[in-house]
Amino acid sequence: MAEETNQEAQPKKESLLDKAKEMADKAEDFFEDTAEKVKASETFKKAGEMWEKAEDYVENKVDELEKSGIKEKLKSFADKMEDKAEDLLEKAKTTGKNLADKADDLADDIAEKFKGKEKKEEGTTPPPPAPEA
Repeated sequence: MAEETNQEAQPKKESLLDKAKEMADKAEDFFEDTAEKVKASETFKKAGEMWEKAEDYVENKVDELEKSGIKEKLKSFADKMEDKAEDLLEKAKTTGKNLADKADDLADDIAEKFKGKEKKEEGTTPPPPAPEA
């Protein structure tokens, strides 16, 4: 009796597998048919044409840019900017050095004035204190 139950269970398992395969095949056929319908639709064709037009437009613009010499113009511009930047840096260094020299001279002048005042103060003796009454 146990054998009969096992034999009955196996055909059911196989039939479930067969049904699953059959359903998978039907689903695959459905997807293929739907994909073919979409490809055949006017919307899909128009989208493909628009894509091609956009691709052609971009290619044309890239060609125009290459022919216009934009790469060389940008390179030239970059070189000029580099030269100007170097000139400005050199001017900034010179100006900085001049300012530092002026500040140094000013500091020396101030130091000399203080030294001069100290010598004058040393040369003159302060008056004696007044007697107290």
